[in-house]
Amino acid sequence: MFRQLLDWLVPGRTPRQPPNPPATGEADPTAGWTARPALPLKLHLPAGILNDRISLGDHYRVLSRLGRPGNPQPYAADRFQYPSMGLTVEGTRERIEYFEFIIGPEAWESDVTPALVTLEFPDGQQLRLDSQTDEATLTAYFGPPLERDADEDEIIVRHELDGKLLDWELTPQGKLKRLHVELPLPPPASTG
Repeated sequence: MFRQLLDWLVPGRTPRQPPNPPATGEADPTAGWTARPALPLKLHLPAGILNDRISLGDHYRVLSRLGRPGNPQPYAADRFQYPSMGLTVEGTRERIEYFEFIIGPEAWESDVTPALVTLEFPDGQQLRLDSQTDEATLTAYFGPPLERDADEDEIIVRHELDGKLLDWELTPQGKLKRLHVELPLPPPASTG
């Protein structure tokens, strides 16, 4: 327990490595992770580093710094849900590829608390995201989107920043619901 506390408190300390993910029928490593209170979230852009310590591309074990996820068997599902923080993390082959910040939970997500997330840019500027963040604000910070799609249920806006894809889900009125940050898929292998 003391080592886990040190891993959490001391920057640069190499955390003790949990066991590899379970084979079918074995216990999930996250069962031993300590439950933690909800944390405010800060995402450094363009690096894609969450709370100064969790990066896109990192091994799942770094998620222990956020505490035990709310969903069962997250290693097997490649999905780590933190409803008290409005955060979902996904990946493949034990590597983080995707952060989802739930700013405006849907009606069916009654257990999800809206994410308290701040984006921090290399020049020190910060943007606190909330349900009043609108499309004009996103354009002011990120420029015109690469893609924009709208229907009667939502507006989807996509930006790319240093190889990271930022997909913004907005209400039909243009207010922020979710931010998805992910590593792009590798190009398909040529068959020629």
